Amino acid sequence: MTDDSAELERQKLLYRLQHIIPRSLSTSSFYNNKLQIPSSKTSADGPQDVEFQMTWGKVAARIWGPPDGRPVFAIHGWLDNAGTFDTLIPLLPKDLRIVAVEMPGHGLSDPFPPDAAYNFMDCLVAIERFAKYFKWEKFSFICHSLGATMSMMYAGIYPDKVDKLIQLDIVRVETTKPESIDYRLRKTVGKLLKYEAEIIAGPEKPFSYEEAIEKCIGGTFGSLDKKACDILFKRGLKKVEGGYVFRRDRRLLAAPLSFAPKEDQLILARKVTADVLIIKCSDGPDFETAENSLEHVEALKTNAKRVQYVIVEGRHHTHLTNPELVAPIITEFFNT
Repeated sequence: MTDDSAELERQKLLYRLQHIIPRSLSTSSFYNNKLQIPSSKTSADGPQDVEFQMTWGKVAARIWGPPDGRPVFAIHGWLDNAGTFDTLIPLLPKDLRIVAVEMPGHGLSDPFPPDAAYNFMDCLVAIERFAKYFKWEKFSFICHSLGATMSMMYAGIYPDKVDKLIQLDIVRVETTKPESIDYRLRKTVGKLLKYEAEIIAGPEKPFSYEEAIEKCIGGTFGSLDKKACDILFKRGLKKVEGGYVFRRDRRLLAAPLSFAPKEDQLILARKVTADVLIIKCSDGPDFETAENSLEHVEALKTNAKRVQYVIVEGRHHTHLTNPELVAPIITEFFNT
């Protein structure tokens, strides 16, 4: 074994000792730990910034509303964080108890260990963990993009637990196509190895705050503006020597190694019994053909109490950049 490989193995072992073994190897520690609320980040009128200890690290969240309010989970989109709801939630009914969770590797949540790959189906397990932690037997979702795809699947797997399902600018997980699955997985594996090598090589090269804004606006094709970036950067950008770097795990830039066939998702859609509200942005990305999306919406009508599909003006992050267009629709949906 070379000196470099020996050093790498030593670092991996040290990581495991620091981040995994002391916290036990079962999920029981999650249920036994008390909620950590940093007093310096708690406001009487605003959200509470909290942390939940997992076996592999911590998960961060923002909690809005009264403790006895109607329970709601809010889950952000890919590469975003809980700040994505900062402008929307203050415009919603005040009787909602909203827990905006940051998925692993996003925002202030810890990344997965170096040897653990991201698979966003893990989000389903996380939702169930949090539901048990809060002792919520029935709750609602307000989710954007990737978060909404997970809540849609959860509502089909646990139909008795979901009261209302609010999807922001997406209907379901982008379906995997049999004819291209080999190419997709091959490309993902290549990207994962590439980003792993870059992480091992050292930290990202710092950039200026202005460059970070340019990266985000360009990377979202203008869906974000400067004000939205400022909000997301509070939890998504880290000050380092020489400038800034993004907090998100670089491995997230590779597509997840997961399967989501259309037929499976249609089966789950037919099992959803919650009220469903889908808010699609007029200039948002089309993850699927209109025919495929419509097919899923029709499948939801099999058992869902109510299915409402609304189109609003704007791009993918309209709920953040122009929440006044979205909030009244959600409020009416909750109050009906």
